[in-house]
Amino acid sequence: MSKRFVGCVIDFIIVALFAELVFMGLLQITVNTSAYSAAEATVDEEIAFYEKLTEETHIVEYVDGSRVSADVIVLKNLYRAICLSYEVFGNDQQPDFIFDADHDVTINGTHSVENDNLAYFYIKYLSENASLNIEVKDDLFEIYKRAFGNDASFMFSFNKELSEIPVLNTQVAYYLFHYLFIDDSDNIGQTGATYYQSYYRGYSFMLEEAEQLILQSEPYYSTRYLRYKEAYCAEARYVNITLVISVVIACLVVLLMPRYLFGDGKTVGYKLLGLGVISSEGKAIKWYVPLAKTVLACFGAITIALVLYLFPPFNGVYDAMFLPLTVDTHISFGMIILIVAVITGIINAIGLFTNKRQTLLNLIFDDIVVDVHYLDEGERNDNNQGRDY
Repeated sequence: MSKRFVGCVIDFIIVALFAELVFMGLLQITVNTSAYSAAEATVDEEIAFYEKLTEETHIVEYVDGSRVSADVIVLKNLYRAICLSYEVFGNDQQPDFIFDADHDVTINGTHSVENDNLAYFYIKYLSENASLNIEVKDDLFEIYKRAFGNDASFMFSFNKELSEIPVLNTQVAYYLFHYLFIDDSDNIGQTGATYYQSYYRGYSFMLEEAEQLILQSEPYYSTRYLRYKEAYCAEARYVNITLVISVVIACLVVLLMPRYLFGDGKTVGYKLLGLGVISSEGKAIKWYVPLAKTVLACFGAITIALVLYLFPPFNGVYDAMFLPLTVDTHISFGMIILIVAVITGIINAIGLFTNKRQTLLNLIFDDIVVDVHYLDEGERNDNNQGRDY
């Protein structure tokens, strides 16, 4: 590993740490601006409206203001489906499938139009809320068949005379019951696990599909959702702009100041590793070269945001980075970082193929990186040009 590379890594780490400190300070200013506050208020308003709307539909559930995960909703409905299967078919198909009324599986009740999330939405809610203008061509049975695909025919009975909701065949219900409450490791339990995965995929898909109907319905989509999305993107944009400004400030402080303070284009990393920069003719670099390189470094340093997203307030969540910069564009801050990373990689990769290990910037400014020993001795001559650092 070359000393030059290690020096760059040291500089990168110092810039990242300083940028994080600057960012946490500037972020407090950003979130208190009128523009950010207005966007935040709009987002909060629309989230509250959406939570109320979707809770009424039953396709989404909330507990203490927090959205319940799809895993919980699917499991609750699976319990109800098992109970409905036993209620409709008894144990005729699977004689050893017996549970009492007080068993844990009954805690969520039995599938019905009132308590099955999807049945309530498609059969009851949509018919009572025509103002949403949601038209569904298929009935609940066809929706199940589409969601479960090839598994539908052996997992469910689609006899409408027995129930308004597709009913798990008793054998499938038995295997699922055994997997959930008896033994998940024996042959029956392992088969039940397969059925569980199929049920989870199918039911969660139907929940997502139902929620998309709400999001795309008119006038909700035009008057509410786009307004929310625009404000949400604006919040992310303000934060990312603050992040870029923080990185630029960090570059100016961590890279530019040492280059003039130490002389010969030495950054902190170069100083620690005993490296410096001279012209290819062995002379001192021009006064403007450190400034120009730092300005260009600010462009490449945008990629430091990838590291900063690991720290507060993001804590490893990159959602804001990949949001579109505006509602009507596919360009995101993440895409900009990717483009910058590619360009930066090309600029530095050129150094692998040049005789003096000069990157594109070294070629533009006609300079090379050398061991500071030669600079200290004043030996600015051709002997330095062949050294690789």
